[in-house]
Amino acid sequence: MSLSRLRRAMLVRAASAAVALGAGLAAGPLAAQGSAPLRLVVPFSAGGAADAYARLLAQKLQEAAPGRQVLVDNKPGAGGVIGSDAVAKAAPDGQTLLVATVGHAVNPFILARLPYDTRRDFVPVGVIANVPSLVVTGPGFTGASLKDLLAQAKAQPGKLEYGSSGTGSTSHVAAALLESLAGVDLLHVPYKGAAPALQDVMAGRLALSIDILTSSLPLVKGGKLRALAITSARRSPLLPEVPTVAEAGLPGYEFTAWYLLLAPARTPAATLERLNAELRRVEALPEFRARLQDSGAEGLSLDLPQSAAFLDAEFAKWAAVVKARNIKAD
Repeated sequence: MSLSRLRRAMLVRAASAAVALGAGLAAGPLAAQGSAPLRLVVPFSAGGAADAYARLLAQKLQEAAPGRQVLVDNKPGAGGVIGSDAVAKAAPDGQTLLVATVGHAVNPFILARLPYDTRRDFVPVGVIANVPSLVVTGPGFTGASLKDLLAQAKAQPGKLEYGSSGTGSTSHVAAALLESLAGVDLLHVPYKGAAPALQDVMAGRLALSIDILTSSLPLVKGGKLRALAITSARRSPLLPEVPTVAEAGLPGYEFTAWYLLLAPARTPAATLERLNAELRRVEALPEFRARLQDSGAEGLSLDLPQSAAFLDAEFAKWAAVVKARNIKAD
């Protein structure tokens, strides 16, 4: 199932009623916490990848054991800051969680001020999904490979334009990492969303974009975009002929977009353990795994220490990239 179909299915389900949250059994870990609803705060508009994966998670929790509500609460604005702030200031009782993306680990290094402390005011619960991106060009690109693209970039420093869905977005930082490792300078053109950026790549007004697989795959399959490489450590079964960036000539490059659950700081350890166990129980469901795989994603099923280590590594990685590329908020 493509991400667009997944989005539509989840939105239809969400519109029908408040989603019930279960815990594998009626008396399971989350059901035992009481009747107050759990809110999954998505700091972006409905219809995006974070929203789609949050709704898929809510659906699977409902199917496991009805009896408690889970609400997917979209709070968009300021590159995810508004929704994140709402969770940072929520009661630390496990009832309000944030669906965070890569931007959560980038914002503290590109924004002069935040209304919360990104490291101090949140604690990881677990990773919902991990999604690679594609390095895509328009049909008019004259080269045949990523090596050709990088050679053009080196021959024309600061001339080749790439589109992103905004400063600090997944597509922006993925390209910044490419620049840093390849030693090239590209010209960043931020858009308000991935769709208009990809439209300009297809039209030949931009040289490239690095967009998540779930949204760029249909355009590649339809012949509107050319995929030069995939950003993950291994090839995708959805595009087995497309090499990884490392295989295509840039060893050491690896990038995946992630969707991670965070709770407010000071949430009790026992509550975090229950939430993590329930997330991992859902991630083990064959249908959940299949739905992720069909959209180009995978679940990581990390425990609490692994989730914390994962996020720590992301903060360190993006701090270095932001500094190396001198990335600043618009």
